[in-house]
Amino acid sequence: MLVRYLRGERTAMALLALLVPSGIGLQLVAPYLLRGFIDGALSGDSQETLRDLAAWSLVAAVGVLVVTIGTEALSSRIAWRSTNRLRADLVGHCLSRPPDFYHEHPPGELVERMDGDVTRLAAVMSALLLELLAQALLIVGILVALFRLEWRLALVFAPFAAGTLLLLRTLVGRAMPFVTARQRVAADLQGFLEERLAAAEDLRANGASRYTLRQLGDRQEDLYRRARDAARASVRWPATVQGLSAVSVVLALAVSSWLHSRGQLSTGTAFASLSYAMLLRRPLLAVTTRFRDLEDAAASVQRLRDLLGHGAGSEDLPGHRTERRTGGGALPAARPGVRFDRVSFCYEPDEPVLQDVSFTLRPGEHLGVVGRTGSGKSTVVRLLFGLHHPVTGSVSAGGLDVTKTDLRALRSRVALVTQEVHVFHAALRDNLTFFDRAVPDDRLRAALGEAGLGPWLRALPHGLDTLLGAGARGMSAGEEQQLALARVFLRDPGLVLMDEPTARLDPYSERLLVPALERLLEDRTAVVVEHRPHLLLNADRILVLGDDGKVAEEGERAVLAADPSSRLHAFLRTAEAAR
Repeated sequence: MLVRYLRGERTAMALLALLVPSGIGLQLVAPYLLRGFIDGALSGDSQETLRDLAAWSLVAAVGVLVVTIGTEALSSRIAWRSTNRLRADLVGHCLSRPPDFYHEHPPGELVERMDGDVTRLAAVMSALLLELLAQALLIVGILVALFRLEWRLALVFAPFAAGTLLLLRTLVGRAMPFVTARQRVAADLQGFLEERLAAAEDLRANGASRYTLRQLGDRQEDLYRRARDAARASVRWPATVQGLSAVSVVLALAVSSWLHSRGQLSTGTAFASLSYAMLLRRPLLAVTTRFRDLEDAAASVQRLRDLLGHGAGSEDLPGHRTERRTGGGALPAARPGVRFDRVSFCYEPDEPVLQDVSFTLRPGEHLGVVGRTGSGKSTVVRLLFGLHHPVTGSVSAGGLDVTKTDLRALRSRVALVTQEVHVFHAALRDNLTFFDRAVPDDRLRAALGEAGLGPWLRALPHGLDTLLGAGARGMSAGEEQQLALARVFLRDPGLVLMDEPTARLDPYSERLLVPALERLLEDRTAVVVEHRPHLLLNADRILVLGDDGKVAEEGERAVLAADPSSRLHAFLRTAEAAR
């Protein structure tokens, strides 16, 4: 998965391939220069020779610094550019998922994956993989240099280095289950916090704050236990290597002292050997310590692969395929007709929501859909909007199968209005156009006027530039619903789908909204789901769904309303009594 996102960084990767060996070479040459300086000073070499050695040592040190800075800058650039592309793909993928995807993955969990997992991956790509490669090359270079310098000292460190690398084979994968469990619990905690903070007012009003804090404490305790287990599994081998490293350095000092006392090792060579010993200790410790980060990243990669659809998910169930679809026909510019032909659908296997539903709606007609809660009313409009696919049967609009129609083309001609209206923390114009600044202001004002928000717009302090949403100007439920209608007026679709648009409104707000609804539905084909049958006076046809998801009644509204034996007649009578 990572290779695909690194393909656009070939130039930077090639430059890194030059910088890394250069840095290793400069680190390896420094102890040789140190040996020459010490031995030269003790043997009485000229001041000029010693100054040259000191100058070259300074050049090597500065070179290491420059190469390190350049390597860090390049690797960070590669990491962030690559992971930003990955993050963009993740967001695009999530935006293309059907609604049930968000039931399985709360927003808090998705934020943790797109932010936490991708950030951990960026750290790996910017430093870890490069560091592991560089340290491995450095270990080999140091051992070669030690053999050239003093083979007996090299024999002290070679078994230690080989033993450490063998330990790494047992290290890989040991902590993975613990790291994965920790990251899963962390994502669950994010989802819990997002859900509870969104419901803060209800929690306070109903005295559930203490219970929420207890739940938070339990989840934090679980996260602590998972993190502790992961840390224990990850730190065991680095600690072992650190202890062995200390023993090897002490042994090298003892061997160097013994050889020096016998006149078989110069002072400069002894210092150089000790420098190599300390230098060898560093990459071995770095490699073992960083394996914990590598396992963190490996767990993140697996979680991201699952999110991108490589693992099993709801898309494997009938009717739960991704929304991403291009090609196919486009709806006609005029008002499209609608047809359901023996449609069945289920959200869960063996739990049907709709069964064998059929109806036909001619261009320009209005269909009212009524039924009890859970009868599948909302599913009808979701199928028409392409949010789900029927398990059996077909759904068509304008004579085209919705499941084979290009989604962008479909939704350019079909609008969906629900009872839930999202108001972004953005200017009014952006809330209307969804951040398309090419729409003229005159069209925006006309759409707001059609939705009944003309006086409200004129009262705003900054007009179309007034900031809405959280922390800015608030809107009533009725105003939010009118804003949703204004969005539809702006698009001017041929087919309008409404899923209980008045459900959140009180009778007064409802009366204010009805004229805008009537203007919106005029000269358009419409399917309106409504639990208040008295609002369907302008419907041409009525579809009544039974509790089993089957069609209990379907026909012209006037005929059904006048028939005392019809279900619509009973619904209207009950609604009138309730009013």
